[in-house]
Amino acid sequence: MWRRNTATIASICVMLFLPVASAARGGGALPDNDIPMKALVDELARSMNALMLEDLPRPYFIQYNAQDRLAFNMRAAYGALLRSDQDRYRFVTSRVRVGSPKLDNTNMGRGYGGRAALPLDDNIAALRHAVWQMTDTDYKHAVETLTRKQAYLKQKTVEDRPDDFSPGQPVRAVQPSAEIAFDNKQWENNIEQLSARFKQYPNIQNSGVTFFAGAENRWIVNSEGTRLRTADTGVSVEIHARLQAEEGMYLTDNLFYLGLQIDHLPPIEKMLADIDRMCKKLNVLSEAPVLEHYTGPVLFEPVAAGKVFHALLADGLCATPIPLGSGGWGDTSLEKKIGQRILPRSFNVYDDPGPQRFEDTILAGAYTYDDEAVLPGRVTLVEKGVLKTLLAGRAPTRKIKKTTGHGRSGRYGDAQATIGCLYIHDDNGMSADELKEKLIQAARDEGLEFGLRIESMEAGGYGGLGDPIYAYKVYVDDGREELIRGMEFLPTETRSLRRILAAGTERKVYNSPAGIPVSIIAPAIVFEELELTKIEREFDKLPILKSPAQRNK
Repeated sequence: MWRRNTATIASICVMLFLPVASAARGGGALPDNDIPMKALVDELARSMNALMLEDLPRPYFIQYNAQDRLAFNMRAAYGALLRSDQDRYRFVTSRVRVGSPKLDNTNMGRGYGGRAALPLDDNIAALRHAVWQMTDTDYKHAVETLTRKQAYLKQKTVEDRPDDFSPGQPVRAVQPSAEIAFDNKQWENNIEQLSARFKQYPNIQNSGVTFFAGAENRWIVNSEGTRLRTADTGVSVEIHARLQAEEGMYLTDNLFYLGLQIDHLPPIEKMLADIDRMCKKLNVLSEAPVLEHYTGPVLFEPVAAGKVFHALLADGLCATPIPLGSGGWGDTSLEKKIGQRILPRSFNVYDDPGPQRFEDTILAGAYTYDDEAVLPGRVTLVEKGVLKTLLAGRAPTRKIKKTTGHGRSGRYGDAQATIGCLYIHDDNGMSADELKEKLIQAARDEGLEFGLRIESMEAGGYGGLGDPIYAYKVYVDDGREELIRGMEFLPTETRSLRRILAAGTERKVYNSPAGIPVSIIAPAIVFEELELTKIEREFDKLPILKSPAQRNK
């Protein structure tokens, strides 16, 4: 029996930014037929046999990735419905390769191939027309790029240049068409009720609730013989809140619930209770003292630790060829460190996009086939702290020659090696109490009055750690904790991961659904030393007038 692919949960959220088509009716099913597949296969055969420009080479490989998406979006604030709509959208991307797997038109700067909208009607002539135009344009760009690349290589010495493409096995599989079902009116009422809860917290200046449900069919067709259709569904509820402290500093928090179908979401009563806890914590946080500066040990709770590994490790575990002419700029891979220790000797790391859940939590990064139609498996990346290999797509690098089924592209661009579901484990894991004591002892050894515990933090970007949301001083003398705010991490490098002192036994999931969705299953960790400093920014002054809710009290 086929299983759903949770990667859709994030990828079809882009529908939030597409034009509104019609009012939602409460779920639906996508067409279950082979007409889109037939249109892709017919144009593929024609292009492989006849596509040629004068005396320039024909394609040696063509792949089409098509998607048919159905999305329902609702948004509410302060008890009022702001949006409730449905949209349907089809598009296709192409990758035309000319030359040979050893040297082709890719890896010369970032390649994007072709992209085109597809008709919503199952009109094979109209579908083929859109594919034909896209392929023609993509081929012309491909031969031009190959000519430039050949000229570049005549002028430059590129040592140990890897091939541009690795062989793949054809896949033939068709999953049942995607279908999503829910009560539209009930969920309009639900998000109105959830958003109305913020009326009880007049200090919250900005809040809102977003509901999303979607279904998607995907096709991959290529000249190696792959004929694949996969089907995905996803539902989510996102709740956000923001207030200002007395000096104007903005403090934000959010809740995010994820599922494959509507019954995977928690009861409304639980969401309401979570909103209460979030608002109360934000109000307490707004009155907490600001940390000026700190250098010393830091304990990250499991979800925060997942964000640390996402920021400092995830990109490095992916084998990515260095584009010609880049001079190595932007290379984040740890390929040169294969065989070296990058984590404490008790740490083990593997990636496995197969399982849909970890314990009771849906994994956003799970998928059946990657965007190159390769079935992924479990890949051991780190053993006893030593980096063993990297995740890969079908673009070889100097040391990694074969795909591991981790080539994904999101909406645009060539497939790039990306983590799916990254599992991190420490053989010497400790209990929560032992971790806290480890933090206290590390601070005591440094002659500090307190250590820091990070309960939650923002997602990082460009390799940097995100700002803490809820952080606590943990005093050495008696273990008491004091909430603090207003700090940010100074630049932190991947090599800092070697300075992890300890990790916990309990692991939790950090889902990052933005862009290409990934999941990191991590324990709490204690760093020997990190540096934080006060956020030095200019803040907006508080509103001149109180909110209507405050004035009516």
